Amino acid sequence: MTASSPLRPITPSDHAAVLRWNAENVELLAPLDQARLDELLGWSDTAAMILHDGRDAGFVLTLKAGTAYDSDNYRWFSGRHQRFAYLDRVVIDPTIRRAGLGTRVYDELEQHAALAGAPVFCLEVNVDPPNEPSLAFHRNRGYVEVGRQPAGDHLVALFEKRLA
Repeated sequence: MTASSPLRPITPSDHAAVLRWNAENVELLAPLDQARLDELLGWSDTAAMILHDGRDAGFVLTLKAGTAYDSDNYRWFSGRHQRFAYLDRVVIDPTIRRAGLGTRVYDELEQHAALAGAPVFCLEVNVDPPNEPSLAFHRNRGYVEVGRQPAGDHLVALFEKRLA
């Protein structure tokens, strides 16, 4: 993370905001409590607050291959790749969406993953019910759907982007 980065590391004083943002977007994410957040932070490659105009505007968590993460989607990608980066969750304040922040965040995450030796960046997006803005964003960035699977009471599309 550089001085001009839209990301800064999550600190313990950020946990309440992360839990609140996750709860506000739980239909697009997985539930999260403090114990689970602590687990995810222990496994995360990137655990960052997203910054916009000097204020916190969201958060992001990514993981590398080889962690003990028990997500069905993460395990699906683990069965497919020995090395990868996995976007577990990202939330951007809805009042500043469509301002280019997502592009800046993904540019940095993808660059970090490539520099760390991950040849592919993996994630999932809800398709039933559909998360149309996220589907369009990822397709426009070059992510390709490589599978689908149930995730609780919805269906997700599994996406990958080759980085190298």
